[in-house]
Amino acid sequence: MKQFTDQKDIRVFDQKINELCRTEIVRFTCQFFVKGKIGLEPFGSGVFVKSKEKHFILTASHVADYMENDTDDLYIKVGHDKYINVIGQLWLSDIDKSKNIDVAIIRMEEEMLPDLLKVYFFLPISKFRKHDKLIYAYHYAVVGFPSVNQKIENGRLKTGAEIYLTGPSKDKVYKFYGYDPKHFYVLKMEGKGKDLESGEKSKVNIKFGGLSGCGLWLMLPYKNGAKHIVEYRLIGIMTENRKGKYFCLIGNKIQIVVDALIRLENLKIRKVVK
Repeated sequence: MKQFTDQKDIRVFDQKINELCRTEIVRFTCQFFVKGKIGLEPFGSGVFVKSKEKHFILTASHVADYMENDTDDLYIKVGHDKYINVIGQLWLSDIDKSKNIDVAIIRMEEEMLPDLLKVYFFLPISKFRKHDKLIYAYHYAVVGFPSVNQKIENGRLKTGAEIYLTGPSKDKVYKFYGYDPKHFYVLKMEGKGKDLESGEKSKVNIKFGGLSGCGLWLMLPYKNGAKHIVEYRLIGIMTENRKGKYFCLIGNKIQIVVDALIRLENLKIRKVVK
């Protein structure tokens, strides 16, 4: 992939990425809610995907395991005051046995679709991408719903998504925290942030609770003549963060999900390209 160094190009690509995240990627992304003491409360994030005939939500297993208790439900907002509970077949990774692999697949019941399709998009599995040869540049977007982004307005709970555009950590960070690069992405979060719209430096929201289960997206910028174009692919599911010696976000690679869908759902998925 060509690396762009001209600041004018970078500025345009930042704005393009911001627009894509806010108008498209966020609509592939859901926020989960659970019942709290005074109403529904933010709980985590997920990604809507589809095969030819089936619809799924991908998320972190430590988010989806809330559904394991028959008396507890995850909810998704589908209108100003309307929420629906998530129903379907659930598969979870065992975090302890799988050395921190933390992914879940929910095969949704079709009765959820009419409400969801009014608000959200479903990402075709063809938009997954295996990605092992990392680009040491800011081509990685984390788009999810931190729980801290909430307020009550006119008696209604309002929440908001966050976009983090970042790059991969060095090998030493993987080794320090014990993450196998075969299964994990570790993304750096140190330093100041940049507002993608204005280009100005901005304070980064480092309260990441609620991001678990959201997507990690590879942004693919290129030029066609004088035209700036950005494509995107889903490459991972975010799971946790570290704030010790190295400040970083961690996600599981999408190939784990692909392998599970092939095995569990007998889906015929072409090998995702690198």
